[in-house]
Amino acid sequence: MGEINKPEEAAVPVTGVNDHAWEREHRHPTAEQVRSIGYRRRDAEAKLEQHLRDARDKSDEETGGQEN
Repeated sequence: MGEINKPEEAAVPVTGVNDHAWEREHRHPTAEQVRSIGYRRRDAEAKLEQHLRDARDKSDEETGGQEN
């Protein structure tokens, strides 16, 4: 009962076996990793926009450009 648990300690599982692995997986990303994630996200968003534009254009070609 005299034990005081800090919130951050309660969130970290303590098994003793792979504690270092848990810490490595839950560390904050480095600045380089954040930039890389940003580049990949922007690239994916641009590809999605292009794909949606192509699909819209293809749909317009098939319907003759007329809306129902």
